[in-house]
Amino acid sequence: MSESVEEQKKMGEKIIAIVIAVAVIAFAVYGAWDFATHGFGWSFGAFILSIIAIILPISAILWILGTIFFFMELAGYTFTFPKFKIIRQRIKWDSMDVAIAGLVAAVYGGGLAATGGLVIIPGATWIRPANSLTPVFGVLFGIPGALGTAIGNFIADSLAGYLGLGSLGGFVGNFLLAYIPYKFMTDHSLRTGRSWAEFYLWGVLINSIWCSAYISFTVYILLQLGLTGVPFEVIWGWFFPFVIVNNSIVTAFISGILIYILEPIVKQWGLFWQDRIEFIE
Repeated sequence: MSESVEEQKKMGEKIIAIVIAVAVIAFAVYGAWDFATHGFGWSFGAFILSIIAIILPISAILWILGTIFFFMELAGYTFTFPKFKIIRQRIKWDSMDVAIAGLVAAVYGGGLAATGGLVIIPGATWIRPANSLTPVFGVLFGIPGALGTAIGNFIADSLAGYLGLGSLGGFVGNFLLAYIPYKFMTDHSLRTGRSWAEFYLWGVLINSIWCSAYISFTVYILLQLGLTGVPFEVIWGWFFPFVIVNNSIVTAFISGILIYILEPIVKQWGLFWQDRIEFIE
């Protein structure tokens, strides 16, 4: 490939990255503004309820896939992307990996608990700026970072008084917040236009939607089983859209900068996930 063609390709990737970033940021900002000015009468929630016949089956699919990914990774299997080939993996899980997971859990859990008093939906969720750390943990540390994120959310639920059956959905949902950018981004450096485009797509938008869909559908299942009294309209008209906005608004502005700064440092220290995992095809 000639130098001019390569430069054109890089410029095209930068333009795509800017378009995706602007679109995602605009979505997050509008959602936050809509909620701040209209509360639970916001148009985003009304829109979700108006297309609930589409949202429910999509959420069910994301719930099934998320559950499969979670248990598959714990069982020592993973998949390649974008080809989706199932392969075995060997994570060291030595003292360093355990320490990474423990530190992530402590930092994330403490960060979430610190704002536990900023309640939005009593017993369900609160304003969570610490969510901006989830893509950072996943992109830098892989499975130990994602598992630490899940444990950290469980700790925060306990400390903030939100612990319940829905916390099971929150455990896997927060695992996915870190896991999705780790697994679906093909360039984790944030040094190229492609990497930034992938970050805003997978690390801000899709992981926020997937996490919210997973937790919301878990609560929906509990409702169908008579194990929760949370109304259907609250699950899908309030909780589901709010979690998307709550996650995306902080990750859109903070996470990318942190990854950009920390990625070379983590690599230099030998803590980057690619240095601590073996894939067996």
